[in-house]
Amino acid sequence: MRGLKRKLSRLQRNMQENHHGLPTEFHDGYWYAKIPVGQTFLVDIQHNAQIKQAIIHILLDEAKRLVELRVDERMRVVVLIDLPTLWNSELLVFQDEEGLQTFIRIRRDSSHQKWIPIPHEKTSLSKWVIRSDLDIRVYGFKEWLFEEEDEGRELWMLVQ
Repeated sequence: MRGLKRKLSRLQRNMQENHHGLPTEFHDGYWYAKIPVGQTFLVDIQHNAQIKQAIIHILLDEAKRLVELRVDERMRVVVLIDLPTLWNSELLVFQDEEGLQTFIRIRRDSSHQKWIPIPHEKTSLSKWVIRSDLDIRVYGFKEWLFEEEDEGRELWMLVQ
């Protein structure tokens, strides 16, 4: 793909510039930032696992940077990966473990969607090589939207 190196370094730079410090404003116990990349780029690379892995590692690197900036050890930094497209991938920062668990519980059983837990070993995330210096807890879900007739998508929360 033409200009791939430039696009990936721009993604990394945009992530760092968009949240150069740790967030100070939380809504419902968390802060989030969507992946700053265009949907057409993600559609173009949807069958290229190597590029997707590079994007996931950029998200993990940014999460690690935010972990190092946190002033309270109770804060949780999460990379939410939306497979197979990565389109709704985002970084989340929770004020504490309780906020993270509340977020998961509310999302799992709402009036318009359901998150069904899935084991890490039986999913598409297991084929990715996830590297991080920090311990990572992994939560996997199959998301079903009640108003849509698609097969759903996999959501992965990598918690640092």
